[in-house]
Amino acid sequence: MKRTAIDPDLFDARGPQVRSFVKTTTIDAPPEKVYEIWTDAAAFVAAYASPNVDLRAEIDLAIGGRYEWLWDGVTGSNGCQILSYIPNRMISFSWNAPPSQPESRAKRTWVVVEFERSREGGTHLTLTHLGFGTAPHWQETFEYFSAAWLHVLEQFKRALEGGGE
Repeated sequence: MKRTAIDPDLFDARGPQVRSFVKTTTIDAPPEKVYEIWTDAAAFVAAYASPNVDLRAEIDLAIGGRYEWLWDGVTGSNGCQILSYIPNRMISFSWNAPPSQPESRAKRTWVVVEFERSREGGTHLTLTHLGFGTAPHWQETFEYFSAAWLHVLEQFKRALEGGGE
């Protein structure tokens, strides 16, 4: 398990007003199962697996631990880290832009994913992505992730509810 110090210089955004967006969904699975997909590399890969993607993950569930989703087995959220977690309730991690956006990729944003049990026994999931900088290149990154996280949440919902691909 590789843990490193969290480098605050990697983050552009600071202070009480940070640019962010929120995505929500309800999944017909208990919070423990939904949390597992976000915190266990094997569970993540099994839930997100696609025959066209050499998906791998490195997740070390510890503060400063690795939090990497590698879409071609090599490139993805390289160098991202777990910032905090509450078992079965919340995880936060640093995040970077895709390689096609090198100016944004050089810095980090952060993601907070919260899991709340619904009355029906499922999970209300809230994903908040924060920390987009103010330079013009950040607009492309903001728009990219605003769409991309919807796809991720749908994929996890299908996997957990038995819909598959």
